[in-house]
Amino acid sequence: MSGVNRGRSRLSRQKAAERLTDIAYALTTGGRVKLGDDEEVSIPAADHVAVKYATKSEDGRVELEIELSWEE
Repeated sequence: MSGVNRGRSRLSRQKAAERLTDIAYALTTGGRVKLGDDEEVSIPAADHVAVKYATKSEDGRVELEIELSWEE
């Protein structure tokens, strides 16, 4: 995968949890995961994954950003 793709969508809490579960499953087994309406990413079954996160809380709004990276 080359370049940077960013997406944003508004989901119900249940749908957001399902999307995160799909990502977790793909990390466990390797495979493809759908990130949005038109985008899928292939996640290899890597031995190690680097995880970075950032949180922000402001005016009653909470943001959690999670970044995963691995060697192909």
